[in-house]
Amino acid sequence: MLSFRLLSLTVCAMICAGCSVKEDRTGCPCRLMLDFSEVDPSVVKSADFHLSASDGFIFTGAVEAGSFDDEVVVDVPRERIRVVSVCGAGNNVGEAGITIPYGEDCPPVYMHVSDVQADGESVREVVMMRKNHCRMRINVIGEDHEVVNLILKGNVNGYGRDGQPSAGRFVYKSAPDASGEISAVLPRQVDNTLVLEVDDGTGVSKSFAIGEYIASSGYDWSSPDLHDIILDIDFAITHVLLTIMGWDKEYKYEIVI
Repeated sequence: MLSFRLLSLTVCAMICAGCSVKEDRTGCPCRLMLDFSEVDPSVVKSADFHLSASDGFIFTGAVEAGSFDDEVVVDVPRERIRVVSVCGAGNNVGEAGITIPYGEDCPPVYMHVSDVQADGESVREVVMMRKNHCRMRINVIGEDHEVVNLILKGNVNGYGRDGQPSAGRFVYKSAPDASGEISAVLPRQVDNTLVLEVDDGTGVSKSFAIGEYIASSGYDWSSPDLHDIILDIDFAITHVLLTIMGWDKEYKYEIVI
């Protein structure tokens, strides 16, 4: 009888040893794998990234173009992680995000912003650096270029840490070159209030609601990649000609002074 009991206990012990016991890993970190392989190294030479979570977790790093094919692995808390990657912001990055100094135009930024639910042992996020700026070329026709200043005014002065446009005064002033052209880089807009003012040397002589013109063309400021714009202002025959780069159509608007 004793031998039978010992045999039974031995078999039970072997069965228990063969069973898997689930381990509670909720307190363990998640391996977040950032995949930069889709980023075009001919456009983006390097990318800074910022990871954050609601529990106060923050991690920052940088990746050079030569390493875009190598995954970046970071241990993060098992919760929602905000992933922000930026290129082209220069010295305009601060605690609040990207701020455009008063009097300057927007830096040519490329950005990726996403929320990743890191609730497993590992998760992969493909980073897509989007063109988050619009380069506007303005051509002045029929005016003395040497005495004309063009002033762009708007209500977006950069981007917050969440990658969204931040509210603030945007003012950029420039004199056209010998050919009558200026180039200005605009941040992503949130409304149609963008204005172009013409200073003839004695003060503002003309004002153009170019935000309304751009909106009338069907331009989408929420597009993942912003198109560039060409704006021809012809004072002699009083019209504005708007061209969206990559589109086949031009948009003509009569000037209302």
